[in-house]
Amino acid sequence: MKVCPISVFFSLVLLLFSGGCIDEVALETLNPVGFSLEDVLVVDARITNESKRQRILLSRPSTLSADTTYAGVSGATVTVSSSEGNTYNFEEIEPGLYLSTGIFTAIQDVEYTLEIELADGQQYLSQPASRGPESSIDRIYAQREFSNLGVEGISIYVDSSNPDPRADRYRYEYEETYKIIAPNWTASEFEILQDFSQITEGIYPDVRLVPRAQEERICYNTVSSTEILLSNGLEVETEELRGNLIRFLGNDNAVISHRYSILVKQYLQSPEAYSFYTSLRNFSSSDNVFNQIQPGLLEGNIEAVNNENAVVLGYFEVTSVTERRLFFNYEDFYPGEPLPPYFGTVNCERIFAPRLYNPERDGPSPPDECGDPQGLTELIELELVEYYLDNTVPPGLCQGPYFITQRACGDCTALGSNIVPDFWEE
Repeated sequence: MKVCPISVFFSLVLLLFSGGCIDEVALETLNPVGFSLEDVLVVDARITNESKRQRILLSRPSTLSADTTYAGVSGATVTVSSSEGNTYNFEEIEPGLYLSTGIFTAIQDVEYTLEIELADGQQYLSQPASRGPESSIDRIYAQREFSNLGVEGISIYVDSSNPDPRADRYRYEYEETYKIIAPNWTASEFEILQDFSQITEGIYPDVRLVPRAQEERICYNTVSSTEILLSNGLEVETEELRGNLIRFLGNDNAVISHRYSILVKQYLQSPEAYSFYTSLRNFSSSDNVFNQIQPGLLEGNIEAVNNENAVVLGYFEVTSVTERRLFFNYEDFYPGEPLPPYFGTVNCERIFAPRLYNPERDGPSPPDECGDPQGLTELIELELVEYYLDNTVPPGLCQGPYFITQRACGDCTALGSNIVPDFWEE
């Protein structure tokens, strides 16, 4: 078996530890290492103390280039066996996604082994792995404070306890969900009366205002963590871990503008798994663990049985997990203070009235000095703008009858979903 260079591994690790979907992942750089793509298998495998259909992902990179996608590996036989003599079969739900055929739970101190056989006969075997006792998140809380870099914002902490001396190595993931309120939302939206593509001589497009057909003022967006967060109880020599910093949000971060929620998951890791993730973290950059890293080697606990050229990326982990959720509002920490700037480079203060290009209402086509490359109808068709208010002043030479705003400012679905999450609380 070949050991994967760190420069390759970090290009692929985003797939492994970012939520379990086989998505497109861009490779920053990729140095040839003398293997074919058919020899590379990406494995995302973790079973937990949760009573559920456990999940395993298998995929391969499609190319060795700057823009690489990953294809799910179909037709594999996937099983997990226990030291107690139980075998758990997995079935393919969609390309590369395998779920256990039944619900089962990883039992404390029982060893589990992952076996994979691909359709072409290649076989892979993990080292035995087991989980320790369950730990708990005693408290999750937020505080307004300054970061180590002097940035003001909100820090999110967890307090944990470990009733067993073996429960001393933790890895954390989080999933944050935040409310989005479009600042320039109105109850009306544009409707094009004449499709722009159907314009012929003497026929001009036009628009009218109609009531909005769906919720577009309040939305929600959920983002999963990508960084590696570790805590070691051995470092503090106590059965309690207090004040573990999970997330820091600067006071200019738009996600805290209204109501914010974070779900923190705490994984109790074996010494071997903790060592793997520690190495992964130590090789990584401080701001993004998935950046390209200096050359080196990082080994997992899965190997090819019958192919010496195989490259296996991933780690088979057996762990206990506990989770806890926190909600807070911006006004809880910044009462009466201005909201953070809206998302990204969106400027919701910029409103303008582009010409509609309807000669019956707006006169002839604008002169060159208007500098108006796009009319209102075209902007609407491109889904770039939303209605803001009427232009009550008689339109000037270069103005139309409606003031508009960027779509994200008037339609929250440009940034999130208008479906309220099941767990949401006000």
